[in-house]
Amino acid sequence: MPNLPEDILDRIKNLERQVRQLTTYVNTRAAAAPARTAGDAADEGAGADGDRDRDGGGDGDGDGDGSVHRVE
Repeated sequence: MPNLPEDILDRIKNLERQVRQLTTYVNTRAAAAPARTAGDAADEGAGADGDRDRDGGGDGDGDGDGSVHRVE
């Protein structure tokens, strides 16, 4: 491996430390809710009547931009 600048080596060491910390955290944390199934994730996109927002925007207005529009 070529000689790397000291700041790059420091950044690599810090990233390795963060990976170790995150790995420890993930492996030792208390179990939360069970993992979602694909069906659960799909149901999140459904409205109260079960129909999904057909434009894919997620805001239900059909324009596809996902924005919230003010109604007066």
